[in-house]
Amino acid sequence: MRAVAKKLLARLPLQTAIILPFAIQVAMAVGVVAYFSYRNGQAAVYTMARQLQGELATRILQEIKETVAKPHIINQLNANALLQGDIDLATGQGEHIFWQQMNIFPSTNFVYCATEAEGIFLGVGRSLGGAGRMLQIQEASLHTGRYMHFYDITPAGRRSRLSVVGDKTYDPRLRPWYIQTKAQGKPNWSKIYPDFETRLPTITANAPVFDPATGKILGVCATDIILSEELNGFLQSLTVSQSGLAFLVDAEGTLLAASTPEPILVEEGEDPILLKAKDSTNPLIRQVAQEIQRYAPPVQTSPVGSTLPNRLVLTLDRKRYLVQISPFTDRLGLDWTLAVVIPEADFMADINDQNQLTLMLYLLALALTGLSGLILARWVVQPINELSQGAQDITQGNWDRILEMDRSDAIGDLSRSFATMARQLRDSLTQLEQRVEERNLELTQLNQELQRLAHSDGLTQTANRRYFDAYLDQEWQRLGREQHPLSLILCDADYFKPYNDTYGHQAGDECLKQLAIIFQQAAQRPADLVARYGGEEFAIILPYTDTQGAIAVAKHIRRLLEDLALPHRASVQQRVTISMGLATAIPQSQRFPSAMIAAADQALYRAKTSGRDTYHVAEDWVIFLPNKPLHPEPEPQD
Repeated sequence: MRAVAKKLLARLPLQTAIILPFAIQVAMAVGVVAYFSYRNGQAAVYTMARQLQGELATRILQEIKETVAKPHIINQLNANALLQGDIDLATGQGEHIFWQQMNIFPSTNFVYCATEAEGIFLGVGRSLGGAGRMLQIQEASLHTGRYMHFYDITPAGRRSRLSVVGDKTYDPRLRPWYIQTKAQGKPNWSKIYPDFETRLPTITANAPVFDPATGKILGVCATDIILSEELNGFLQSLTVSQSGLAFLVDAEGTLLAASTPEPILVEEGEDPILLKAKDSTNPLIRQVAQEIQRYAPPVQTSPVGSTLPNRLVLTLDRKRYLVQISPFTDRLGLDWTLAVVIPEADFMADINDQNQLTLMLYLLALALTGLSGLILARWVVQPINELSQGAQDITQGNWDRILEMDRSDAIGDLSRSFATMARQLRDSLTQLEQRVEERNLELTQLNQELQRLAHSDGLTQTANRRYFDAYLDQEWQRLGREQHPLSLILCDADYFKPYNDTYGHQAGDECLKQLAIIFQQAAQRPADLVARYGGEEFAIILPYTDTQGAIAVAKHIRRLLEDLALPHRASVQQRVTISMGLATAIPQSQRFPSAMIAAADQALYRAKTSGRDTYHVAEDWVIFLPNKPLHPEPEPQD
């Protein structure tokens, strides 16, 4: 065998003997590198896809959490107002509170309360049963003959003319939502049902109201939200991937929302029926829903026993899909499942293109190897070693020793070309380093400017609404861990529309700038934040500040504004004044910052209604906690 190998090698031409080993080595090296590059690229793509799915699922679950938290906050505020007498269903007092809540929380469809004693029903809902954008007061009582009366609402939130009278009697105590809540004696969710007017999937948050002295039920407060209108818009605004999707189902497999223009209801006769995800017109939603039902436990069993996997890989029409499944539950019985689906092809297209490029480079490398073997076979070892040494010097950064042979043959030309290339490469690298450094400096400056613009209001140079929301949530979490007080002041310029009408909008803008300067002078601590809340409204976040400290800041603002004495002919005081609403709390993990905003807004409203140019402190405002008594003892104030 050895003799045969020697005989064959002896017959090979020298050029072939030089080319063949290089060709074999290059073919193996490029093949191995290409294989591992493909595998690593595939793994990186899968990792990136999973990260994208995780981020999308986190955003969607956060949106769902905020959506379902708002109705119970509204119910608790209304229950407290009903107990304190701010809402009186018999006289219609407090109906403006419902109107305010519908404006503050535009995702709600209907806010209402009913009494046990007389069966009085009073609420504010959207016109056309939620399909319209106007708000109407709805009332049914003995006074109306049990017929539902629909009233238009003035811009101040008060009822005006009677627009419609229902044709059927209505007693809230006989309705399922009232009976269910009275029987359970605690806050709860209704089942998802198609609203009889909007014909859209709707869910109701219910909360009973008990007499603190006797423990007897006084009534029920409830809030309706249209799930598809709230969640569909959010899901469809997300970019899952080029052809990915996300959808939400409940424990019974009912399709609640989807990022595709998917019909949520099926019309059968006069009554719409909620669509099951497994019956969806979208084949991908159907298959994922079948997999969820396959792993999910029966509806009657506890979700704790679920064996639902977190991630799945499905194949449909010879295409692979990456699926992330995330459950969503709350303490009041919600049991929903979120699925985020991304086609593998959306991420593997670049990998497949790279495979083709790798194959081309593979063939090119073999061709270059053969060519280099032919060249190398023609030259002696010494010139090659010299050129090799020169190349090694360059790779080590030694640009001072650039080899240039004094020869007139091809080796000399090669050495001179090599020297010219080395000089050009050195110059190019130097220029490239300078350009990269300049570009990095420009990008750093641009990033800093973009970050400033993203966090600030263009007119007043204070923080904008987005940064206000993020900062309030951050301070709420931080002070909740440290158990220190947090105060919020909502400020609103009095008679600002007449000011614009009198002096013009440019003067109005200058007035807002002056107000922003005063607020920043009054809140100068590093942790304090002044933000433009919207229009002529400003918000001031005061960490580590109790009620007395917030009052001191409010008084300081009034003094500064009084000293400034901006003229305002349309104002009673003949100068620019502001009204302020103050709210203070020691944040708790179960509480929501949005409730503090609502409390401060109510205090601002009271300051407005008490004559303006003053401030009002929100006192004894309670945020509903599902596992605590409905009417806990008030917390001590600092």
